[in-house]
Amino acid sequence: MARRTTTALKTLKIRLYPGLDNDLIAWVEQFDDQPYGVKSQSIKNTLRQGIRESTDQAMETESVLDLSEIRRVIEASVASAMSRFEGQLAVAAITGNREDDETEDLLDALGSALILDE
Repeated sequence: MARRTTTALKTLKIRLYPGLDNDLIAWVEQFDDQPYGVKSQSIKNTLRQGIRESTDQAMETESVLDLSEIRRVIEASVASAMSRFEGQLAVAAITGNREDDETEDLLDALGSALILDE
């Protein structure tokens, strides 16, 4: 004999309190005179709709770029990077950078030695 696989039946019970949940109480009461199952199906449909909407909103929130936040981060990063070089630039201007001098000397020598004939 084959075994029948069944999924567990889930029951959801909630309490609605007068004064706190009047809107929900009124909504549920509209199903009191409806045929069997209409109330349960309406509650399931409403829950599913709420899940879809919250999922859609979450996806929209994730995809929206906050340009002001991006700009703030980039400006802070550039300011931080510039502050690291600020002292180095001032020292190089005062003392002169020997690497730059050597490079200039090599380029001058190359320019003097390089003659193009037609």
